[in-house]
Amino acid sequence: MKLDTNWQASEQTSINLNDARGSIVFRNVVKKYGAVSAVNGLDLEINRGELVTLLGPSGCGKTTTLRMIAGLELPSTGTIAIGGTDVSRLPATYRNVSMVFQSYALFPHLTVLDNVAYGLRMGGLKTPLAREKAEDALSTVGLAGFGPRLPSELSGGQQQRVALARAIVLEPEVLLLDEPLSNLDAKLRRYVREEIRTLQQRIGVTTVYVTHDQEEAMAVSDRIIVMEQGKIAQAGSPADLYHSPQSAFIASFIGEANLISCAASTVANGDRVAKIGDYRFTVPGSNVSEGQATLVIRPAAISFSTNADEGMPSMITSAAFLGDRVLYSIETPIGRLFYVEYTSSIRHPDRTEINITLDPAKLHLV
Repeated sequence: MKLDTNWQASEQTSINLNDARGSIVFRNVVKKYGAVSAVNGLDLEINRGELVTLLGPSGCGKTTTLRMIAGLELPSTGTIAIGGTDVSRLPATYRNVSMVFQSYALFPHLTVLDNVAYGLRMGGLKTPLAREKAEDALSTVGLAGFGPRLPSELSGGQQQRVALARAIVLEPEVLLLDEPLSNLDAKLRRYVREEIRTLQQRIGVTTVYVTHDQEEAMAVSDRIIVMEQGKIAQAGSPADLYHSPQSAFIASFIGEANLISCAASTVANGDRVAKIGDYRFTVPGSNVSEGQATLVIRPAAISFSTNADEGMPSMITSAAFLGDRVLYSIETPIGRLFYVEYTSSIRHPDRTEINITLDPAKLHLV
């Protein structure tokens, strides 16, 4: 599939969403299906104009939460407010919310222009004005001139943009994106996620994005809400979640990390020391409780040392060449670690004996 990448330069639009109210507030929301709680006591606030991603494994409650914002599901208990109005019991047709589905859900027998104008026409807008607004929306997403085509004549990335145009033409308070890139290949996903972020920032609409892809979430979000078993496990900026995870679950789910069990104790200056066998690692600024803990070792914390007198004597058990980087698996005295080295060739073959050191500033305890 070929992607148009020049649409981001287009500033033509008559759609003004900069005044969108769009705040979203959940208060103690529970959603049950029989005896099963898909969402359990959710308290959540999303500010006007934010792009917030709901992230988590399958079954964590993220899609149910999105569908409750849309009005496709109603909470069992608790309240949901959009723009300061309680919408807890309002069906989808009475909410100023637009949703983009992972399947695009375009009408195959309608032209691109008629697909985008469909919601406006169903809302009672006369056809000439609906088509005019649809043309503006297509221009906004870089598809000016594509109106006469059928969806089958477009690439996957272009179809996704049509779905976005159909959503934003309604000038919603809130834009909802449900796994919007799951049907695209890896390279195209990178392009389209940049387009979505650029468009969202330009029109200023509050956006809630659902994905299970942590790299995707980190690339597009102002904030990420990581969910686990129907609750918020941790919320914050991508940098906050990566550098300051509050649990082993967050550390493993946001970015790549080696997780090693350890015993944590306090030293005189208040830093923590992680004890693993005969090895001690100082972790500055940690507030984890003393006792059993988990040492989070990001690949960036690991360095190969040529000095046999420092670090831990280790052995490379495998080296996978991935083009611009090599992924090493290393057997160490504290357990097996993986390490990513950005290089154009494999410099350390399997069974190479090395010493490795860990940068204390890049270690974390949970």
